Amino acid sequence: MTFRELKQSDENIFNDWIKSWTTESTIVSVAKPITGSFAEYLANLEQMKNNSINNFVPANNYFFIEDGLIKGGVSARWQLNDHLLNFGGHIGYGVAPAWRQQGIAKKMLELTLNIYQQRKISPVLVTAEEWNIASRKTIESNGGVLENIIKEPSTGKLFCRYWIDLNS
Repeated sequence: MTFRELKQSDENIFNDWIKSWTTESTIVSVAKPITGSFAEYLANLEQMKNNSINNFVPANNYFFIEDGLIKGGVSARWQLNDHLLNFGGHIGYGVAPAWRQQGIAKKMLELTLNIYQQRKISPVLVTAEEWNIASRKTIESNGGVLENIIKEPSTGKLFCRYWIDLNS
C-alpha cells in the first residue's frame, strides 16, 4: 500500500479510478472526471499545492494505491474559505465503491491527519453528510468531535461538522 500524490505513470490506474465512480450519485472531488490530458491535470494539481486558483484554496491530492489500483483518494486543503468552513472542511476523501468497508477511509484520514500535524495545522475540520454514517464513524474514530449539523442552502443537504484537535 502506498499513499501518495499521482505521477505521470499513474494515468491508467487513475482512469480506472474515475470509471469506478460512474454509478455513484455523489462523487468526491478527487474522483471527478478531468477535462484535458492527464499531464494537464497533474500540472493543475501541482499549481494548486501553493496557490489559490479557480476559487479553490491551496491543496494536495493523495491517493491510496494497493495492488496496482487506486482504492481511495484525499483532498487535503491547507486553508478554509467560507464554503469549506461550513460544508467541505480541510479534508475531503472517498473510497471507490468496490473497496468500502475495509478500513481504507479510516487509514487515509489517519495518514492525512499526520500530514496536517507535520504542517502544524490544528484543529482540522472534517465534514460528512448527515446520512453518511460510515464517514461519520471514520471521522469519529480519528478523534473528530461533532460541533454542529448545518444545512447547505442551495442543496438542502445536512452536513455534520467535526473538529479534530491534533495538539491534544
